[in-house]
Amino acid sequence: MMNKTDKSLSIKSAVFLMSAVAVARGSSFIFSKQLLAGGMEPLNLLGVRSLIAFSVLMMFFGRRTIESVRSDHHNLTAGALLGFVYFLIMTLELNGLKYTTAATASFIENSAVVLVPLAEMLVFSQPINGKALMCCGLSLTGIGFIAAKGFSSGLGIGELLCTAAAFLYTTAIIITDRKAKKYDPFVIGILYVGFMGVFGMACSFATETPHLPQTANQWMMILMLAVICSSFGFAMQPVAQKVISAETAGILTALNPLTTTILGIVVLREAFGLSDIIGAILILAGITLHNMNNG
Repeated sequence: MMNKTDKSLSIKSAVFLMSAVAVARGSSFIFSKQLLAGGMEPLNLLGVRSLIAFSVLMMFFGRRTIESVRSDHHNLTAGALLGFVYFLIMTLELNGLKYTTAATASFIENSAVVLVPLAEMLVFSQPINGKALMCCGLSLTGIGFIAAKGFSSGLGIGELLCTAAAFLYTTAIIITDRKAKKYDPFVIGILYVGFMGVFGMACSFATETPHLPQTANQWMMILMLAVICSSFGFAMQPVAQKVISAETAGILTALNPLTTTILGIVVLREAFGLSDIIGAILILAGITLHNMNNG
């Protein structure tokens, strides 16, 4: 079943899917920022949203997931590995959001745009495509313009935590690229969402005072995080990366901070200045140029 689906997924469809994943993930910074301000602790937030997302996914795809694990246990081990890496990324990200703005956190974490091709070259001796590097440079410069205001007070603990998340996110993109092309990417996506939830809640009980959302507004935001950002955003990334390269996936993550900025304007009533406009144009130019180069 999965093989047929993979063969029918064109490169353009995979690029569109990865773009949608980046948009979904970008919206999570806004919801997470609001929930953290409302009193939820980082690991508690991560655990609740991930376990709800996993429950939703298993409700619809539980039989397929179980059958896939039974037929090839590598799907389970790949899901556990990625679940642990993304647990670390999200822990750093959510703690970083407590000390810096959503746009700045998104900018730093998505420096994976340029780190992925560099890591591929340094670790796996992959040649660097000059056009891809130019696209990376355009997008990264655009992200810098969007987040420029966030650095006016200098680098602090929030920025440092998000920098660590960026290096781990680069690692996660490359691992996902390798595992998604060998095993069932959809099942791996479902499993690592579940592992993120287990790791998050276990650590929350050990270090925090976990609780469920307290208001209707908090429940709405946690459900948005669970269904859109986790169920779709995390689970669909391996499906897209089975078809596209890690380099392409890294470039498309530039849509993440663009989404964060736009939602910041709509939801948090943040100002949209000249630097934001320039940044948005550069990001879209980088992504469009890259997609044109790839047919």
